[in-house]
Amino acid sequence: MQGVRDKMLHGEQVPGCERCYQEEAAGKKSLRERYNANSDLPIQELIDLSSPKIRWLELAISNDCNLACRMCDSRYSWKWHQEEIKSFGQPRAQLEYNQIDIDQLNPFIHDLVHLKFTGGEPLITPGHWKFLDRLLAERSCSNIMLNYSTNCTIMPKPEWIEKWSKFKRVEFALSFDSINPCESEYIRWPSKFETTSKVTTKFLELKKSHGFDSLLRSTISVLNIWNMPETMAWWWAKDPGPNKTMNPTHLTYPEILSVTVLPKNLKIKIQDKFENFQSQFDVPEISKSLSYIVKIMNRQDDSNLLPELRNYLQKTDEFRAQNFAKSYPQFQEIWNL
Repeated sequence: MQGVRDKMLHGEQVPGCERCYQEEAAGKKSLRERYNANSDLPIQELIDLSSPKIRWLELAISNDCNLACRMCDSRYSWKWHQEEIKSFGQPRAQLEYNQIDIDQLNPFIHDLVHLKFTGGEPLITPGHWKFLDRLLAERSCSNIMLNYSTNCTIMPKPEWIEKWSKFKRVEFALSFDSINPCESEYIRWPSKFETTSKVTTKFLELKKSHGFDSLLRSTISVLNIWNMPETMAWWWAKDPGPNKTMNPTHLTYPEILSVTVLPKNLKIKIQDKFENFQSQFDVPEISKSLSYIVKIMNRQDDSNLLPELRNYLQKTDEFRAQNFAKSYPQFQEIWNL
């Protein structure tokens, strides 16, 4: 860690921070920049270099999940485990089910000011609720900020809302990937779009009724880039505001699903579609997000990975009884290259 700090202080790039560098180069504020500017978590006041303490934790407690999203694997969702064995010969995770021992977190409970829960799906992870209950029982949580990455399929329960209300701030990064039902269900299998849209709407209602922050956190990939303008417009209309927040993030894993893999002629079509949409739907926040996506898409040419992409889609389609060509008629030419 000291080596990482020294490199950063000397302006050297660190490989593990590649996503932030890519976002910043594309005109988007990276996670580092957003947290440095976060008045709820003033870095200078929270960090004592002479006596450092763990005050910020990002927790993937287990691979409990109800979905097997296309850009995920068995390390984060047990639903992938058997499919990886059958389709690709071996799983990414050694064990089908995995979880951390949350008792290891006990020494840090009274120093925490920020908790970020990822997955699996944190809202169905028993260890997550056990840890939250422990926090509420042992200390005041009025100075703790919670952040969730959730897949928009778990309807929040009244007792959960009551618990969240005891924290300083609660933010939900909603993985709403496409307003197109075929795309949404293809990407986040075996979800149903009707459920996804209802749950997303409920979280946006909680923003108005309870002051919880809900932001659009689409994972931009080959599988949803085409309809991103329409997806953002839907979100803009649904979000009660006034602080409408969109923070789409470009996919970096698996690399074959990255938008950089698209062939040049499809990239041109997508850019033209985005620019046409921006000229008709004049919302600066949406325009900025679409411009970021275009810059990421055009930053390099990875179309040499198209054969690998087709193989991946064919194998997963077979296991899931899905059909890429049917769900993505606009990308038919991918199969003909």
